[in-house]
Amino acid sequence: VSSQSFADGELRLEGSFAGASAPAPYALTFRAVDAETLELELRLTQPRDGGASDPMGWVEILWERAPGSSVFGGGVQFSRVDMAGRRLPIVTAEQGVGRGAQPLTLLAELFAGAGGRWWSTYAPVPVLYGSDMRALYLAGTHPSQLDLRHETVASARVYAPVLRARVIAGSSPSELLEVYTRYAGRMDPLPDWADRGAVVGLQGGGGKVRSVVSALERHGAALAGVWLQDWVGNRSVGFGQRLWWDWQLDPDRYPDWGELGAWLEERGLRTLVYVNPFLADTAGRPGGRPDLFSVAKAQGRLVRTRAGDAYMTDQNDFEAGLVDLSDEDAAAWYLETLAERLAQTGAHGWMADFGEGLPFDAVLAGGTACEWHNRYPEAWAELNARLRARLAERLGRSPGDLVTFFRAGFARSPRHAGLFWLGDQMVTWDQHDGLRSALTGLLTSGFAGYALQHGDVGGYTSMVYPVAKWVRTRELLARWGELMAFTAFLRTHEGNRPADNVQVYSDERTLSDFARSTRTFVAWRDLRRELMAEARASGLPVVRHPWLAYPEDDATRRLHSQLFLGRGVLVAPVVHPGRSAVSAYLPAGSGRWIDAYSGAVHEAGEGRTVELAAPLGRAGVLVNAMQPGAAALVA
Repeated sequence: VSSQSFADGELRLEGSFAGASAPAPYALTFRAVDAETLELELRLTQPRDGGASDPMGWVEILWERAPGSSVFGGGVQFSRVDMAGRRLPIVTAEQGVGRGAQPLTLLAELFAGAGGRWWSTYAPVPVLYGSDMRALYLAGTHPSQLDLRHETVASARVYAPVLRARVIAGSSPSELLEVYTRYAGRMDPLPDWADRGAVVGLQGGGGKVRSVVSALERHGAALAGVWLQDWVGNRSVGFGQRLWWDWQLDPDRYPDWGELGAWLEERGLRTLVYVNPFLADTAGRPGGRPDLFSVAKAQGRLVRTRAGDAYMTDQNDFEAGLVDLSDEDAAAWYLETLAERLAQTGAHGWMADFGEGLPFDAVLAGGTACEWHNRYPEAWAELNARLRARLAERLGRSPGDLVTFFRAGFARSPRHAGLFWLGDQMVTWDQHDGLRSALTGLLTSGFAGYALQHGDVGGYTSMVYPVAKWVRTRELLARWGELMAFTAFLRTHEGNRPADNVQVYSDERTLSDFARSTRTFVAWRDLRRELMAEARASGLPVVRHPWLAYPEDDATRRLHSQLFLGRGVLVAPVVHPGRSAVSAYLPAGSGRWIDAYSGAVHEAGEGRTVELAAPLGRAGVLVNAMQPGAAALVA
């Protein structure tokens, strides 16, 4: 340190690091953000080449770790909950197929280059919570990495010449999360209609929608709406069924769209659709419809290559251009275009897919791709928040009556997102990309401020010959529905190959299975509304990791196979095939727990594990006798 100064509440140190080839001058500034948060900014003040700013510079900080402590965070993670012992890249990306599960990952990589890693996620977030009650997050959007491999030292590296880290003080994980979500933003409760039942994902036209809805009603299913992602029409490709990305209602597939919407409204059901930030070249599409991609390309609305052309991204089966959200004019154009198209559908919501696909070598109007790669999903969520307001104005509704759900995100996505979902899991049971990974994703989401989370019932990705054959079974589909019945939003997906997979409407058994899950979902609705209000007030998620719910019992930080709804409901889902019972741990000092199905009473004492019956059709569910709002589940 060569100098220091203190002014306006900031302490600034200046000095030089002894580099391998030349000294690296720096400035280190400490400032108080609020009573619980201290920010440190470490900036390289002289580029390595002595000229313009060095885009390849990076800055790293290290701090002492408590030996044996657990570390939670990193965003929506699917393979691990405790990040201790790992190095975690923070870069939004497709999660990939398999993500380490073999031979699935190897085959996906060989045939499509889409295998994925254990750390691949659509929604990474550079925030960490230690079981020693210390938390840290990075402010900024450049790619980074969090290194927790050493027992006593941790580090954070940002691939930019400046690093801003904020350290949080608190006495419990809920206090730390409350402080962090002041920065990340907090999510509003869903509209009243959205959790009165399930939203059923369907494709295939009005006749099929009427048939499936009627069959589910006959089985006593509680329904809130239907999600018709194929409102724009489908095309068959090697991967399965894909959509036409031109955001226009397909009159061939849905010639009776208006009548279908009225039929659903009579039943109190809402219609949801699908959009994303890509535009595909559909000039050759049958029917001669206007090509929105050509308009965007001609007007310069898409991200560009270094040669100045529209950057065409490989979508495996076709190419598409990405709207440049760093360009205010392009974002405004896309906002108005989508508002016009969606208004024609009368939809009450949509899946706002993708957001993680900005190429690092793309050229943008308003910044660098390195800075914007992680920032893009935040901008996509913000645009959709504006889109909700614009569409509500067009349709004469309240913006709060519309639902949008996202898979891609970054640190500040909760500020604008209405709901998240876990993306594309495989139709398997495994821990990296199957049902168990979906449970892990639910548990990790809450630490990132993603308070309202859910997933595709049944998973999404399946494979068939000649690669190999992975498709749903009835048991897997039923167990997935049982788990997702304890989330903020219950929604099904037919998957990428609907005809090859068991569906909730396949036969009387699957209809009955899913109808039961919808009734479970409705049974705890009053508690869910309370938890959503709590999420808005404090950032606490609806679904909570055991350590977040009961940190006073140190054993809870090692529990990754059960979840809590608040502190009053413990859910132990069945996530392995062929099981009819499940174990659940009762935190020390948590009192008396009642089995929601049998009525059996279990005392937690100093902390104990109990076995719960969980035949196909129900998870293990315990209700705390002393927690307000939870007792209704037993009744």
